[in-house]
Amino acid sequence: MTVLRWILALAVGGFLLMMGVMKFTGGAHIFPYIEFKAAEAGLPFAELAYPLGNYATGAVEFLAGVLAILPITRRIGALLGVLPFVGAVLFHLSPALGVVTPTGYADPAPAEALAAGGPFAAADFAASETSMLFMMAAAGLVLAVVNLIVQCKA
Repeated sequence: MTVLRWILALAVGGFLLMMGVMKFTGGAHIFPYIEFKAAEAGLPFAELAYPLGNYATGAVEFLAGVLAILPITRRIGALLGVLPFVGAVLFHLSPALGVVTPTGYADPAPAEALAAGGPFAAADFAASETSMLFMMAAAGLVLAVVNLIVQCKA
């Protein structure tokens, strides 16, 4: 059982760390896309999605990743680690994002809009679309819930 706890902790924690770092390095196009979609739908929080939502989510993911890996904080990390996945799945199921999203930024990336924190336009994103981010969020949620159950049975 100890080996299973370590495998789950490293898998969930590592994934959360990777996703958290992407939010701070500019590699994640999803929050600018959320800002675009939310503004297009007339939702009141649109201007908060990027960069505030990007950095806040990245901070929670990074913290949860570290806490999930460290043995002394593993239970609280497992609990905190479920939240970003729940949020991702809910956003993907909402009109503010959708299950199918662009595969990334257009080429070239919208440097001016990114530097200014928006606004973004449809032309700023790749024309190709995928459901991969939703599938990753759903799989991550299942893995995070299993991790939470296993870690709390200790």
